[in-house]
Amino acid sequence: MKVTMQDVAERAGVDKATVSRVLRGDHRISEKTKIKVMESVRALDYKLDRNARNLSTKSSRLVGAVMRDMAAQWAGAFLGGLERAFSNSGYDVIFKTTGGAAARAKRAAEALDGLGAEGVIWCDGENFPSALSMPVLCFGFTREDFHSLALEGDGAPSFETGVLAARLLLKIIAGKPVPGKEIRLKAPEKED
Repeated sequence: MKVTMQDVAERAGVDKATVSRVLRGDHRISEKTKIKVMESVRALDYKLDRNARNLSTKSSRLVGAVMRDMAAQWAGAFLGGLERAFSNSGYDVIFKTTGGAAARAKRAAEALDGLGAEGVIWCDGENFPSALSMPVLCFGFTREDFHSLALEGDGAPSFETGVLAARLLLKIIAGKPVPGKEIRLKAPEKED
């Protein structure tokens, strides 16, 4: 049987709202109460219901990354950088591919939208959907009305480039200032 927030509250001798406040880090809760609640959480092995949290915070903590394919030599490092930066910021990332097909690009956009993704890094300029209902960072190409990040030079995207792209998308999602609509980075040097 799944452990509920009510179970934690009963074991700790507090109400459900207090458990919620403790789990959110509310500073108004006494240290004694925090300890009781957290001991109950551990004893019962309580896991937060992510869907319920998403409804209450209106945030899915989910982002997407869409590429033509993931077979490119640089893809692993770039995607690893994206995943690391998103994960460190409390986000999960869903990777999709277009396979170079407009229909697959449309399905990828619809899937991310249906899952409540808060933003997407789109890496296939030839298959960019006509309508996206979330913040977008175009990677490697530009589109009017969207932020873009492009590399200058002959180098390929790297782990660090992925980290930078993820951080930039998170700023866009949060509505924080970014250096401009079109950002250009010097590509890492090619290794021989």
